[in-house]
Amino acid sequence: MILKQVIQNKIFKITVGLLLFLKTNISGQSNDPLLTKKNINDKISEVYHNFINTEETKEIGFLLHFLKAHQDLRFNAALQAKILFLEGMNLAITFRSFVKANKLLKKSLDYALKTNEYVLIGSIYNAMAVNITITSKDHKEARLFYLKAIENYKKANCSKKLIEGYYNLTLNSEDLGRYEDAVKWGDTCIDSIEKINDSFYKSYYIRIYSHTASCYIKLKNYEKADHYLKILEKKIEKGNFKEKFLTYSWFYYTCADLDFSKGNYTAAIDNLKKAIKYLRTLNKNQVEAINKSYDRELTLEKEVLKEKEIIITEQRKILFLSFISIILLFGFVFVLVFFFKKNKKKKEQIVKLNNELNELIIHLKDNNLLLEERKKEIENLLKLNEQSLFSRILKISVYNDSITKITDEIDSHMDSSPSASVYLMKVRKQLQSLISEDELWSSFKIQFEKI
Repeated sequence: MILKQVIQNKIFKITVGLLLFLKTNISGQSNDPLLTKKNINDKISEVYHNFINTEETKEIGFLLHFLKAHQDLRFNAALQAKILFLEGMNLAITFRSFVKANKLLKKSLDYALKTNEYVLIGSIYNAMAVNITITSKDHKEARLFYLKAIENYKKANCSKKLIEGYYNLTLNSEDLGRYEDAVKWGDTCIDSIEKINDSFYKSYYIRIYSHTASCYIKLKNYEKADHYLKILEKKIEKGNFKEKFLTYSWFYYTCADLDFSKGNYTAAIDNLKKAIKYLRTLNKNQVEAINKSYDRELTLEKEVLKEKEIIITEQRKILFLSFISIILLFGFVFVLVFFFKKNKKKKEQIVKLNNELNELIIHLKDNNLLLEERKKEIENLLKLNEQSLFSRILKISVYNDSITKITDEIDSHMDSSPSASVYLMKVRKQLQSLISEDELWSSFKIQFEKI
C-alpha cells in the first residue's frame, strides 16, 4: 500500500511537471517577465544558487524555456556548465530521467572543470553519484564521485554542501557494507550539522542519526546505537519540521532493529507497530495531499485545455494565412518566371540585332575603306587632269600670242609694202582663223567638263 502511494506521488510529480511545461508559452517565451536577454547571465546564476540552496526546480523550467526560445545566446564555460547542470537536475528530479540527466551532467562537468566553480563541480559529482546509485547500483563508482564532490566542497569551504556529501557517503558506505566507514562519515556529518545554524539542514539531515545507529547495530555496538537513537528521539520531540512522521517511522524501525538484535523481540514488535502507525499517518496525509493535488491538477488541466484551444485557433489562423501567403508566393514566382522568359526572348532578339548591326558596321567600314581608296584615286586623276588642262591652256595662250605677233608683223609689212598686201591679207586671215575664240572656248569647255 505504501509503495503504491509512493508511486502515485511520483506520477503526480511527473504530471505536474508536464503541466508546468505546457503552461509555459508555446512559442518558447518564459512566463517570467523578469527574464530578458540583458539580464539572462545574472538570472542563470540566480536560479543556480536558488536550486543549490533549496533543490526546487520551478525556476529551472522557466529558465530552460526562455533559453530554448533564444538559442542564439552564447555563454562562457561557467554559465554553460550551470545551464547543463540545471537541465540535468530538472530531468532527474522532475521527470526521473536519470540516464539522460547523467549525459547532461557529464557535459556540464567538462565545462565546469575549466573554471574555479568548486561548488558547481562538487554538485555535479554528487548528482552523478546519486544517479548512478539509482540506475546501475554501482556503489563503488558512486563512492569515487562522492569523494570528489567532498574534495571540491572543501576547496570552496562550503559547509552546507559538505554535510550533503558526508551524508551521502554514510549511506553509500552502508550500502557497500563498510559500516566502520559509514559511522565515521556519519559522525563527521553530525559534527558539521552541529556547527552550522540552519534549521533546514538540522531537520532535513536529522535522519543521519538513524543511519549511524543502524550501522552501529550492524557492528554490534548496541551501546553506541542506543546513544544515537536517544539523541534522535530528543531532537524529534523538540523539533518542528515537515517530515516528522517519516522521521518517527525511521526512528522506531531502527529501535525495532536494535531490540531484535539484542533478542528483545517483544519490544521490537512494539516499535515496529509504532513505525507502522506513523507510516499509516504519513500515508493518510500523503493521500490527502494527493487528492488536493489531483484537484489542482484537474484545474490546471482545464486551464491547459482552454489555452490549447486558443492556441489551436491561433494556429489555424496562422495556417490559413500561411496557405494564402504560399499561394501568393507561387503566383509571384509564376509572374517572375513569365517575365523572366519574356525578357530572355527580348534579350536574345537584342543580341541577334546587335550581332547583325555589328556585321553591318564591319561591312560599312570595309566599304568606307574602298571608298577612301577610290576617292584617293579620283583625287589623283583630278590633279593629273588639272595639270593637263592648265598645260593646254598655257600652250594655247602661247600659241595665240605667237599668231598675234605674226599678224601684227604682217600688218606692218603691208603698210610698208602695198604690193604684197593681197597675199599677206590672205595669210593673215588664215592665221586669225587659227585663233578663233569660239573654237578655243569650245575645246576648253569640252576638256573642262571631262575633268
